[in-house]
Amino acid sequence: MAYVESPQRDDEDQRMSAPSDSGESAVFRQAMREFAAGVSIIACGAGDGRSGCTVTALTSLSLAPPTLLICLSREAHTLKRLTETGSFSVNLLGARHRELADRFASRIRERGAARFGVGRWTTLATGSPLLADALAAVDCRVEEILERHTHAIVIGAVVAVQRGEGGAALAHWRSQYETLE
Repeated sequence: MAYVESPQRDDEDQRMSAPSDSGESAVFRQAMREFAAGVSIIACGAGDGRSGCTVTALTSLSLAPPTLLICLSREAHTLKRLTETGSFSVNLLGARHRELADRFASRIRERGAARFGVGRWTTLATGSPLLADALAAVDCRVEEILERHTHAIVIGAVVAVQRGEGGAALAHWRSQYETLE
């Protein structure tokens, strides 16, 4: 990784020291905080076997056939459950879902199926939990999982889509939630 010394900004000193593994990670983390991303909940399983987490690493892969990809920590319980079930949902969050985003990001101490105690959850084709009032929810079957470094890239084949009533989107930027009108 090449390091370029950035000009000093008024709000913080952006100069970097010599590269190191921990230095590379810290610089990369700071740089990625400048990337604004939508906030979603990935959910899978049923009943007491439900699991879910908040993610910003999501993108569409193809329209024909409809596929998307998500990135999950290889240590995440949700990845383990998703691998077992072979399916998952992607729930695109609106500004009204900040509490849910925190809940599924482990900022609120609920774990496993207890996280689903807030919100109205339903299912479509695969049986994965879908947030009924999400901006949109996508039901997927696992097509492929590629493990790289600390994360797994999960490619999902879209089998059903539910559009919500709209509203402002929830975004994550500079380690904070923001509202996109």
